[in-house]
Amino acid sequence: MSDVSHYLVVALCSFLAYPVVYGKVAPYLLKKLVFQRYASLDKAKQKFAHMITTSLIYTAVVSPCALYVHHFDQDLAHTRKNNILRYDSPTVRYISALLLGYTTGESVVNIVVVGRSGVSWFTFVVHHVITCYATLVTCVYPSLPAFANFAVATEFSTIWLNIRLLLKEFGIPQSSTVNKVNNLAFFLSFSYVRVWLLIFDFYIPLTSLLLTKEFYTIELPVVVASVCASQFYLFINLYWYGLMCRMIPKVISGSKKDD
Repeated sequence: MSDVSHYLVVALCSFLAYPVVYGKVAPYLLKKLVFQRYASLDKAKQKFAHMITTSLIYTAVVSPCALYVHHFDQDLAHTRKNNILRYDSPTVRYISALLLGYTTGESVVNIVVVGRSGVSWFTFVVHHVITCYATLVTCVYPSLPAFANFAVATEFSTIWLNIRLLLKEFGIPQSSTVNKVNNLAFFLSFSYVRVWLLIFDFYIPLTSLLLTKEFYTIELPVVVASVCASQFYLFINLYWYGLMCRMIPKVISGSKKDD
Protein backbone atom coordinates (compact mmCIF):
# COMPACT_ATOMS: atom_id res chain seq x y z
CA MET A 1 0.00 0.00 0.00
CA SER A 2 1.39 3.38 -1.00
CA ASP A 3 1.47 6.32 1.37
CA VAL A 4 -2.12 7.49 1.78
CA SER A 5 -1.65 10.31 4.28
CA HIS A 6 -1.79 13.11 1.71
CA TYR A 7 -5.06 11.77 0.25
CA LEU A 8 -6.61 11.58 3.70
CA VAL A 9 -5.41 15.11 4.45
CA VAL A 10 -7.18 16.33 1.29
CA ALA A 11 -10.33 14.47 2.40
CA LEU A 12 -10.08 16.06 5.85
CA CYS A 13 -9.60 19.54 4.37
CA SER A 14 -12.60 18.98 2.09
CA PHE A 15 -14.65 17.88 5.11
CA LEU A 16 -13.57 20.90 7.20
CA ALA A 17 -14.27 23.24 4.28
CA TYR A 18 -17.84 21.99 3.95
CA PRO A 19 -19.33 23.91 6.94
CA VAL A 20 -17.50 27.04 5.78
CA VAL A 21 -18.95 26.79 2.28
CA TYR A 22 -22.36 25.90 3.76
CA GLY A 23 -22.39 28.63 6.39
CA LYS A 24 -20.57 31.47 4.62
CA VAL A 25 -20.07 31.01 0.87
CA ALA A 26 -23.50 29.62 -0.05
CA PRO A 27 -25.51 32.31 1.81
CA TYR A 28 -23.26 35.03 0.33
CA LEU A 29 -23.80 33.79 -3.23
CA LEU A 30 -27.55 33.38 -2.77
CA LYS A 31 -27.89 36.89 -1.33
CA LYS A 32 -25.87 38.35 -4.19
CA LEU A 33 -27.59 36.44 -7.00
CA VAL A 34 -31.21 36.04 -5.86
CA PHE A 35 -31.61 38.24 -2.81
CA GLN A 36 -35.38 38.84 -2.93
CA ARG A 37 -36.31 35.22 -3.51
CA TYR A 38 -33.76 34.05 -0.94
CA ALA A 39 -34.98 36.55 1.67
CA SER A 40 -38.57 35.36 1.17
CA LEU A 41 -37.68 31.82 2.32
CA ASP A 42 -38.16 30.79 5.93
CA LYS A 43 -35.13 29.65 7.95
CA ALA A 44 -35.66 25.94 7.25
CA LYS A 45 -35.83 26.51 3.49
CA GLN A 46 -32.78 28.79 3.63
CA LYS A 47 -30.80 26.01 5.32
CA PHE A 48 -31.88 23.60 2.60
CA ALA A 49 -30.90 26.13 -0.08
CA HIS A 50 -27.48 26.49 1.57
CA MET A 51 -26.96 22.72 1.43
CA ILE A 52 -28.05 22.47 -2.20
CA THR A 53 -25.82 25.40 -3.19
CA THR A 54 -22.88 23.80 -1.38
CA SER A 55 -23.54 20.56 -3.23
CA LEU A 56 -23.69 22.50 -6.49
CA ILE A 57 -20.28 24.06 -5.81
CA TYR A 58 -18.60 20.77 -4.92
CA THR A 59 -20.11 18.72 -7.74
CA ALA A 60 -19.31 21.46 -10.26
CA VAL A 61 -15.65 21.02 -9.30
CA VAL A 62 -15.15 17.27 -8.91
CA SER A 63 -17.44 15.78 -11.55
CA PRO A 64 -16.07 17.62 -14.62
CA CYS A 65 -12.57 16.68 -13.47
CA ALA A 66 -13.59 13.03 -13.21
CA LEU A 67 -15.26 13.12 -16.63
CA TYR A 68 -12.16 14.68 -18.15
CA VAL A 69 -9.99 11.93 -16.63
CA HIS A 70 -12.42 9.25 -17.84
CA HIS A 71 -12.29 10.44 -21.45
CA PHE A 72 -8.74 11.72 -21.85
CA ASP A 73 -6.46 9.80 -19.46
CA GLN A 74 -5.15 7.17 -21.84
CA ASP A 75 -3.20 5.28 -19.18
CA LEU A 76 -6.34 4.92 -17.09
CA ALA A 77 -8.35 3.78 -20.10
CA HIS A 78 -5.64 1.20 -20.82
CA THR A 79 -6.00 -0.30 -17.35
CA ARG A 80 -9.77 -0.68 -17.80
CA LYS A 81 -9.61 -2.17 -21.29
CA ASN A 82 -6.86 -4.61 -20.35
CA ASN A 83 -8.27 -5.62 -16.95
CA ILE A 84 -5.27 -4.29 -15.02
CA LEU A 85 -6.28 -4.59 -11.38
CA ARG A 86 -3.59 -2.50 -9.68
CA TYR A 87 -2.61 0.93 -10.95
CA ASP A 88 -1.87 4.02 -8.90
CA SER A 89 -3.65 7.09 -10.24
CA PRO A 90 -2.98 10.04 -7.90
CA THR A 91 -5.42 12.18 -9.87
CA VAL A 92 -8.31 9.79 -9.25
CA ARG A 93 -7.38 9.42 -5.60
CA TYR A 94 -7.24 13.19 -5.04
CA ILE A 95 -10.61 13.68 -6.74
CA SER A 96 -12.07 10.85 -4.66
CA ALA A 97 -10.66 12.47 -1.52
CA LEU A 98 -12.51 15.68 -2.34
CA LEU A 99 -15.75 13.74 -2.84
CA LEU A 100 -15.18 11.80 0.38
CA GLY A 101 -14.84 15.01 2.39
CA TYR A 102 -17.84 16.60 0.72
CA THR A 103 -20.10 13.57 1.15
CA THR A 104 -19.14 13.17 4.81
CA GLY A 105 -19.64 16.86 5.47
CA GLU A 106 -23.03 16.89 3.76
CA SER A 107 -24.13 13.84 5.75
CA VAL A 108 -23.23 15.47 9.07
CA VAL A 109 -24.73 18.88 8.26
CA ASN A 110 -27.91 17.36 6.86
CA ILE A 111 -28.51 15.12 9.88
CA VAL A 112 -27.53 17.71 12.51
CA VAL A 113 -28.69 21.01 10.97
CA VAL A 114 -30.86 20.73 7.86
CA GLY A 115 -32.93 17.61 8.47
CA ARG A 116 -34.16 17.43 4.89
CA SER A 117 -33.08 15.78 1.66
CA GLY A 118 -34.10 15.89 -1.98
CA VAL A 119 -34.68 12.11 -1.81
CA SER A 120 -35.99 9.76 0.86
CA TRP A 121 -33.93 9.51 4.06
CA PHE A 122 -33.27 5.82 3.47
CA THR A 123 -31.94 6.45 -0.03
CA PHE A 124 -29.89 9.42 1.20
CA VAL A 125 -28.23 7.44 4.01
CA VAL A 126 -27.51 4.32 1.95
CA HIS A 127 -26.20 6.36 -0.99
CA HIS A 128 -23.91 8.44 1.22
CA VAL A 129 -22.62 5.47 3.24
CA ILE A 130 -21.71 3.52 0.10
CA THR A 131 -20.16 6.60 -1.53
CA CYS A 132 -18.10 7.40 1.57
CA TYR A 133 -16.88 3.81 1.83
CA ALA A 134 -16.05 3.53 -1.89
CA THR A 135 -14.15 6.84 -1.99
CA LEU A 136 -12.28 6.01 1.21
CA VAL A 137 -11.20 2.68 -0.29
CA THR A 138 -10.01 4.54 -3.39
CA CYS A 139 -7.91 6.87 -1.25
CA VAL A 140 -6.30 3.97 0.60
CA TYR A 141 -5.81 1.32 -2.12
CA PRO A 142 -4.35 1.89 -5.63
CA SER A 143 -6.66 -0.65 -7.26
CA LEU A 144 -9.27 -0.33 -10.03
CA PRO A 145 -8.91 3.47 -10.35
CA ALA A 146 -10.83 3.62 -13.64
CA PHE A 147 -13.91 2.19 -11.97
CA ALA A 148 -13.43 4.29 -8.84
CA ASN A 149 -13.30 7.42 -10.97
CA PHE A 150 -16.69 6.57 -12.40
CA ALA A 151 -18.38 7.06 -9.02
CA VAL A 152 -17.26 10.69 -9.07
CA ALA A 153 -18.14 11.22 -12.74
CA THR A 154 -21.78 10.31 -12.10
CA GLU A 155 -22.08 13.41 -9.93
CA PHE A 156 -22.11 15.48 -13.12
CA SER A 157 -25.88 15.04 -13.35
CA THR A 158 -26.17 16.23 -9.74
CA ILE A 159 -25.16 19.72 -10.90
CA TRP A 160 -28.42 20.05 -12.83
CA LEU A 161 -30.43 18.33 -10.09
CA ASN A 162 -29.17 20.93 -7.62
CA ILE A 163 -30.18 23.75 -9.94
CA ARG A 164 -33.61 22.14 -10.34
CA LEU A 165 -34.06 21.95 -6.57
CA LEU A 166 -33.01 25.57 -6.12
CA LEU A 167 -35.41 26.77 -8.82
CA LYS A 168 -38.17 24.86 -7.09
CA GLU A 169 -37.35 26.39 -3.69
CA PHE A 170 -37.35 29.88 -5.20
CA GLY A 171 -40.76 29.30 -6.78
CA ILE A 172 -39.64 29.50 -10.41
CA PRO A 173 -42.50 28.05 -12.53
CA GLN A 174 -41.90 24.75 -14.32
CA SER A 175 -43.13 26.44 -17.49
CA SER A 176 -40.24 28.96 -17.39
CA THR A 177 -37.51 28.73 -20.01
CA VAL A 178 -34.75 28.32 -17.40
CA ASN A 179 -36.57 25.35 -15.86
CA LYS A 180 -37.21 23.68 -19.22
CA VAL A 181 -33.58 24.07 -20.30
CA ASN A 182 -32.25 22.85 -16.95
CA ASN A 183 -34.63 19.87 -16.90
CA LEU A 184 -33.44 18.87 -20.35
CA ALA A 185 -29.79 19.22 -19.28
CA PHE A 186 -30.53 17.12 -16.19
CA PHE A 187 -32.19 14.38 -18.25
CA LEU A 188 -29.44 14.27 -20.88
CA SER A 189 -26.59 14.31 -18.36
CA PHE A 190 -28.29 11.62 -16.26
CA SER A 191 -28.82 9.51 -19.39
CA TYR A 192 -25.14 9.77 -20.24
CA VAL A 193 -23.28 9.44 -16.93
CA ARG A 194 -25.74 7.35 -14.90
CA VAL A 195 -27.10 5.08 -17.63
CA TRP A 196 -24.82 4.87 -20.68
CA LEU A 197 -21.50 5.07 -18.84
CA LEU A 198 -22.95 3.13 -15.91
CA ILE A 199 -23.83 0.14 -18.05
CA PHE A 200 -21.17 0.07 -20.75
CA ASP A 201 -18.10 1.58 -19.06
CA PHE A 202 -18.70 0.48 -15.48
CA TYR A 203 -21.14 -2.34 -14.81
CA ILE A 204 -20.45 -4.70 -17.73
CA PRO A 205 -16.60 -4.46 -17.56
CA LEU A 206 -16.60 -4.68 -13.76
CA THR A 207 -19.01 -7.64 -13.74
CA SER A 208 -16.73 -9.51 -16.15
CA LEU A 209 -13.87 -8.89 -13.70
CA LEU A 210 -15.95 -10.16 -10.79
CA LEU A 211 -16.23 -13.51 -12.56
CA THR A 212 -12.46 -14.03 -12.68
CA LYS A 213 -10.29 -15.62 -9.99
CA GLU A 214 -7.69 -12.87 -10.37
CA PHE A 215 -10.14 -10.25 -9.15
CA TYR A 216 -10.26 -11.80 -5.69
CA THR A 217 -6.51 -11.47 -5.27
CA ILE A 218 -6.84 -7.73 -4.70
CA GLU A 219 -7.52 -6.20 -1.30
CA LEU A 220 -10.75 -7.32 0.41
CA PRO A 221 -12.06 -3.76 1.00
CA VAL A 222 -11.73 -3.12 -2.75
CA VAL A 223 -13.66 -6.31 -3.53
CA VAL A 224 -16.42 -5.36 -1.08
CA ALA A 225 -16.63 -1.81 -2.43
CA SER A 226 -16.75 -3.03 -6.02
CA VAL A 227 -19.48 -5.59 -5.41
CA CYS A 228 -21.66 -3.34 -3.24
CA ALA A 229 -21.20 -0.19 -5.31
CA SER A 230 -21.80 -1.87 -8.68
CA GLN A 231 -25.07 -3.47 -7.60
CA PHE A 232 -26.37 -0.47 -5.68
CA TYR A 233 -25.51 2.12 -8.34
CA LEU A 234 -27.07 0.01 -11.08
CA PHE A 235 -30.30 -0.55 -9.15
CA ILE A 236 -30.82 2.97 -7.81
CA ASN A 237 -29.87 4.79 -11.01
CA LEU A 238 -32.01 2.63 -13.29
CA TYR A 239 -34.88 3.03 -10.84
CA TRP A 240 -34.49 6.82 -10.89
CA TYR A 241 -34.14 6.78 -14.67
CA GLY A 242 -37.38 4.88 -15.04
CA LEU A 243 -39.15 7.55 -13.01
CA MET A 244 -37.52 10.29 -15.08
CA CYS A 245 -38.53 8.74 -18.40
CA ARG A 246 -42.15 8.70 -17.30
CA MET A 247 -42.08 12.33 -16.17
CA ILE A 248 -39.67 13.99 -18.58
CA PRO A 249 -42.11 14.87 -21.43
CA LYS A 250 -44.37 16.83 -19.05
CA VAL A 251 -41.43 18.25 -17.07
CA ILE A 252 -39.66 19.62 -20.16
CA SER A 253 -42.89 20.98 -21.61
CA GLY A 254 -43.65 22.67 -18.30
CA SER A 255 -47.08 21.05 -17.94
CA LYS A 256 -46.13 19.06 -14.84
CA LYS A 257 -46.51 20.72 -11.46
CA ASP A 258 -43.73 20.44 -8.87
CA ASP A 259 -44.09 17.59 -6.40
